[in-house]
Amino acid sequence: MGTDSLPLTKVYFEHLDGSDRVEGIARLMLRRGRLTPHALILCPDPGFMSRLDERLWTVHPESFLAHGVAGEDTMENAEHPILLALDICRDNQPAVLINGSCEIPPDLTGFSSVVDFVDAWDEPLLHASRERFRSYQQLDMNPQYLGGKGNKT
Repeated sequence: MGTDSLPLTKVYFEHLDGSDRVEGIARLMLRRGRLTPHALILCPDPGFMSRLDERLWTVHPESFLAHGVAGEDTMENAEHPILLALDICRDNQPAVLINGSCEIPPDLTGFSSVVDFVDAWDEPLLHASRERFRSYQQLDMNPQYLGGKGNKT
């Protein structure tokens, strides 16, 4: 894991009450609005990425969240304010990393902030969330818990 700029990266934990992390991330992105700066959403697997891709188009009844799925065309990837990927991808110059995975991302270098989640609805996932929180602390990243903000899914 890159460590050069880790202390500059802010880590925030959002509280999820519901069992659908895709819905929680979609609602978070909707609350953030049109995203300045750009964001990368790290997805744990292709199925999750596909579900999130669909949900971002429909999360608001009168609008959608402009986004794309990372592919081999770096120029096309760069055009998306929100980029969904299975691996760390910096083609859209994201400042924000949204961690859809249940593990700490392998390289946090260059992100101004990371958003992770507390899965409060499942005891093993809650335990994993606490472990990630402690791991960020061990990296001197001073994670902050934001608590529940209407994230019921």
